[in-house]
Amino acid sequence: MIPLSVCIITKNEAENLEKCLSALQPYPFEVVVVDTGSSDNSKEIAARYTEQVYDFVWIDDFSAAKNFAADHASHNMILSLDTDEFITRLDLEQLQTQIEQNPKAVGSITLYNYFDGDTGKQCQICSVVRLYNRKYYRFQNPIHELLVPLGHTAYSLYDASVEADHVGYLGSGNRLAQKAKRNIEMLLKLLQQSPEDPYLLFQIGQSYMQIRDHENALAYFRQAMKCHPSPEADYTRILVYNFGHLLLEQENIEEASFLLSYYERYSSNMNYLCLVGLYYLHQNQPIKALPEFVKALTAPERDSADTREPSYYIGYIYELFGKTEIARIHYQNCGNEYAPAMEALKRLSLQ
Repeated sequence: MIPLSVCIITKNEAENLEKCLSALQPYPFEVVVVDTGSSDNSKEIAARYTEQVYDFVWIDDFSAAKNFAADHASHNMILSLDTDEFITRLDLEQLQTQIEQNPKAVGSITLYNYFDGDTGKQCQICSVVRLYNRKYYRFQNPIHELLVPLGHTAYSLYDASVEADHVGYLGSGNRLAQKAKRNIEMLLKLLQQSPEDPYLLFQIGQSYMQIRDHENALAYFRQAMKCHPSPEADYTRILVYNFGHLLLEQENIEEASFLLSYYERYSSNMNYLCLVGLYYLHQNQPIKALPEFVKALTAPERDSADTREPSYYIGYIYELFGKTEIARIHYQNCGNEYAPAMEALKRLSLQ
């Protein structure tokens, strides 16, 4: 078996660190924990699970801390995790095969990002590059770090059989606000060096979204779009989705028409199709909206763990058409815990 080291950097997240380390217990991995200045009992918790606990003097650079952790691992294959990420599924046999077949590639893991939305706790699915051989790759960028190849290594990517829950966007408003403020300050420093980098602009917008400052989020998303991000990049799809939603919230229908220019690229994604459907609904064109929500029902890709939105809007459109029995069926397909559908069923029962 190819040996693997899990590297974690942490600071003052004792509760999350315990959950993160506990989730790794079933697997035969070396665990390296690097503490960047905790004042709680994080180091004591780490010592219960591994002898590989190190201190790193914080220099406002996540990449430097992660590279420090990798340098202290015993093995070349590294799985990098954040403290607030908990492994939920890992097929060890399949993972070993993937590593053997892709010795100089990086592996992306699936993250389920939980956050508090307007309708309660929500979950967004994304892929993040976290598995790599330290002989061929290093982290780069002080924040929202990226794995970059060393020397003449050709960058290649595969989907690793690893899934994890990410809870870093849950918690008290003050804690999230402090985290967002720290991230924004670091990102703005980088932006001074690369003022037309769409990825940096996108991440600043995301940080403002986390604290529900939609005005600033919209401004940075707009700047990011003007810098022509690559449609193939995963973050561009999220950028298009979030920017489009904010424009529709503000009833800026004319500017939101940019969504349609991405149709050929993203029409296999459930969340994008639902957004296009919402765009047509905002234009009072339910006949155009309906097929988009129907396509979304069977779309092979999605960024959200919640798959009920297409059914709800199909029901909503049939209700607009006066087809209440068909509407009722689609509302019921949303289950008993989807508040918009439950409200709609209650409304229909009163008719």
